[in-house]
Amino acid sequence: MIEAAWRAVKADPHWKKHFEELKRRMHPNQAIVTIAHHLLVVVWYVLTKHEPYRHYGSRLRYHYSPECIAYRVGAAHKYLTWSWSLDDEARLGLTHKQFAKYGLLRLGVQTDLTRFVRGKVARRIAPTDEVLARMAELGLSG
Repeated sequence: MIEAAWRAVKADPHWKKHFEELKRRMHPNQAIVTIAHHLLVVVWYVLTKHEPYRHYGSRLRYHYSPECIAYRVGAAHKYLTWSWSLDDEARLGLTHKQFAKYGLLRLGVQTDLTRFVRGKVARRIAPTDEVLARMAELGLSG
């Protein structure tokens, strides 16, 4: 979580501002531990309440900003690579490409992203309509 907190502080204006405020009152290492704790609270809240991260909604105004596109590509890449380590049952009967898009939909990232390049390698994920149809077949909720 400490590593995730450092990434959040560098990538998200909300966490960066919070970190800077904390850093004025305490050592930077203590501030990042506090940020990590707050992130754990956010993760718990998102998972138990099944609601999207509230600070992400403000970023949707910048739907095509470089930061938002980088976030979506990063999330898609992580879901795709995670799917490679899962068996069919763990992927809920979805293909690797469908699982990646399903993950984005679960995050509340409504996107038409079906292709991205990461490390000079082009990757594909399933289109939204394909995943929604497959979810209906399998009885999954988004």
